[in-house]
Formats: sequence, structure tokens, C-alpha cells
Amino acid sequence: MVHALTLAHSLLAPGGLLLNVHDLPIPHVIEVHAGGKEIKAGWLMDSSDFNDEREALNALSEVVEMGQYVLEDEREFDFKVHADNLAELQDMLAEGWQSAVLPKATIKRVNWILGESSGGAAVVLVVPTRMTRLRAG
Repeated sequence: MVHALTLAHSLLAPGGLLLNVHDLPIPHVIEVHAGGKEIKAGWLMDSSDFNDEREALNALSEVVEMGQYVLEDEREFDFKVHADNLAELQDMLAEGWQSAVLPKATIKRVNWILGESSGGAAVVLVVPTRMTRLRAG
């Protein structure tokens, strides 16, 4: 990741701006949105303990310490991924996030909540995310 940020620095004009967006290295919430309510159903875990996310945050710190970039701003927000059902969310995770782990208790609770809803429900992955604005130094 440091190599990629260094390469990006070489492509930026002096004083150029880089926006970096990454998931935070913490478990993500699984919600079910049904009947106008947002019900927390459990967590999405990561079999690598969110190692990629940690490495990305460490790389940002490293290039700022090296003086390649000046940290101008950081903001955290929840990025929400909506799925029509649990199977759709599981398919999306299988395609793009092989280390994602949906605990059995979360699957069971999501299925129970969906079973209790009268239709129109969605399964939502809430991803804590940080956006960092860096200025080329």
C-alpha cells in the first residue's frame, strides 16, 4: 500500500489532492430494514482480523510521516450496502470479500427477523469507513 501511495504521489501535480477511502478494521454491523425500522441483527467478522484494513491505515500514516503527504482532513461515516435478502448479501461477499465471516448466530437472527417481517425487508451491511484527504507534500 505504501508503494501505491508513493506512485500516486509521483503522478500528482505539486500540491495535488488525494482522497483515500477505506473500511475501518472493526466488525461491521448487519441490519435488517423492515417496516420502517432498522434492526441490528449481528456482525460481519473477518477471518484475517481485518488485516488489509489495518495495513491500509498504517500505510497512510507512514506516507504522512515520510512527508510525501500532508493530512488535511479525516472523516468517518457508515457506508451501507443494501441487499434484497440474505442470499444476495452472501453472494456479494463471496465474490468480493473471501475473508468475510457471517457468524451462525447472525444468519439465524437475520432469517428470524425476515421471517417475522411482512415483506419489503432488506438486509444491510453497515461498513464503518474513513475518508482521508491528503495533499501532496
